[in-house]
Amino acid sequence: MTSTSTIMRRANDALMPQGSAWSPAYGGYLDRLLDGIADNGEAVRKALEKLAHVRNPYLCPLELLPDLEREFGIAGNEGLTEKDRRSALAAVRYRIARLATVAKLQFYLDKSGFGRGGYGLVVTNNGSPAVNPVPVVESVYSLTAHEFPSIYAAGTNVAYAGYGGGYYLVNPDRKIYRPLYPQAGNICARAFDGSDGQSGRECAGYYEGYHDVAQKYTDPSDSRYWPFIFFVGGEAGRNPDGSVAFVPSVTVPSKRRQELHKLILRIKPLGTWAAMLVQFQ
Repeated sequence: MTSTSTIMRRANDALMPQGSAWSPAYGGYLDRLLDGIADNGEAVRKALEKLAHVRNPYLCPLELLPDLEREFGIAGNEGLTEKDRRSALAAVRYRIARLATVAKLQFYLDKSGFGRGGYGLVVTNNGSPAVNPVPVVESVYSLTAHEFPSIYAAGTNVAYAGYGGGYYLVNPDRKIYRPLYPQAGNICARAFDGSDGQSGRECAGYYEGYHDVAQKYTDPSDSRYWPFIFFVGGEAGRNPDGSVAFVPSVTVPSKRRQELHKLILRIKPLGTWAAMLVQFQ
């Protein structure tokens, strides 16, 4: 019997001591023993050889192809031939990896009507040099209430005497739920006596359900993180050294708030914050 692995048998022969005493006769006991050792080693060698191509779409073993497809987010399709599956996988595996850039985000903002030619949102990097974003995000401007019968007349829920700055968009909205008090800030403790319709409703601690409140991210105080923040608002004003001095706010319809957030979160790299100078009406 001769070993099926020429490579491993040669490796075993090379490890044998020199001399005629260690040159086995063909077909003898030692010769067959070395053949058996070579066959066992061949199984290990082939397994290791497969590992060398485990991430190669063209040479990856067929049984490992589904794992590689899942790694690169490709849904398995039994209707495709093995050649087609490998070609589709290679197109994803070897595409040029690019991080999302300011230009890419600006392109999609423009295309969706949020950017230039639409509401006027502009993406601005916080770099060269990076500045503390807090003064920019917390900038304050004033609004004047219109005269009646304008919907922006004083006393309506859309007229503001002033508004402070923007907010940070890092992840999808985080909500907390708090009790909804009917007379929050002016609750007097009056025991339930059934004397009128307000009896019991004015007791301290009485609430009528819950309302959700969006949690806000705190301002980053560590200057090492400032370059990872970019601004989304109007056209930025700059200091003499080129750093961002201010970013005006841009008004966007409230009904497109979630659309804007999803667009930015889908494109921006992980670990970056969007300082949003956007007001929704």
